[in-house]
Amino acid sequence: MPAESMQLDSIWKYCVLVVGAIAVLALVVWLVDIIHQKILRSKFNKQYDVTVPRGVRIARYRGDGDPIGTLTLRFPYWKAAKRDGTRDQRTNNTSICYQKSLIDIGTWELSSKNPFVMYQTALALRAQGHAVGYCRVERKKRQAVMEQVNAQRTATSVANIVAQFKNQPTDFEPFCADLFRKLGWHAEVTPPVRDGGYDLRMVNPQGISYIAECKCYEPTHRVGRPIIQKLQGANSTVMAQGMMVITTSGFSRDAIAYANQVGVQLVDGDELVRLCAQAFGQSDVQPIPAEAFTLTRNELMEYIPADMRDRF
Repeated sequence: MPAESMQLDSIWKYCVLVVGAIAVLALVVWLVDIIHQKILRSKFNKQYDVTVPRGVRIARYRGDGDPIGTLTLRFPYWKAAKRDGTRDQRTNNTSICYQKSLIDIGTWELSSKNPFVMYQTALALRAQGHAVGYCRVERKKRQAVMEQVNAQRTATSVANIVAQFKNQPTDFEPFCADLFRKLGWHAEVTPPVRDGGYDLRMVNPQGISYIAECKCYEPTHRVGRPIIQKLQGANSTVMAQGMMVITTSGFSRDAIAYANQVGVQLVDGDELVRLCAQAFGQSDVQPIPAEAFTLTRNELMEYIPADMRDRF
């Protein structure tokens, strides 16, 4: 065999040995990491009585650590995205950027690219009595719930209701939906854009469907006939069995006459206050349960781009 061929054959064998050694080393490192993760999971479970789900990586640090945990939820996004967060089809760069969500508690750090898994882990820790602070998304919901509850507790007069929604009139619609839900109705708010000419879809306890328009006006600003006509026009497509206009003020005589003619139910400011007293009570100052601030899967999903949600 020529010397040159023998040299090439030796180089080839050497390369095979090196690649094989690297593969074996990688396998050993992988197996050691799996064993190490199992040991850490067992220790964490023993300390907190919570099983760390698969897909969550666990690490430990020296020192005493903070017994009060922190939760950081981060959500994936498209590297090339449109304004609404969905993928920009005009570019070939369509990769997804995954971010790690974290839980730091005591001397432990848990991490995962799946925010849903991390949130459930945080809930499991709280259920076992371990303090884990609210993340940014939870704080946002908590503020909304507190504002909602405050609106309910102060709805003892028309003036209070108007003052509550003066700076954000669109919040009056979910307030009305909550009111009727408390009264035993099914109620949901229509999307703020292209709402079809009405604000609420509702079904009363007897199963009768309604659409409703909500107007948070000063008491001196009467609801006129055009609002009633607009609602009736919207119902020509929706075909609900009943229609309702809810306001903090009152109705013009023309509006009342037309509503009686076409069968639209009117709820003025005085009736609204009476319904609030019936639904919310005026002495209900019980503390808000922690469950009211818990995020639902649908609420978490709102932070995922619409064209990426089927991955979770």
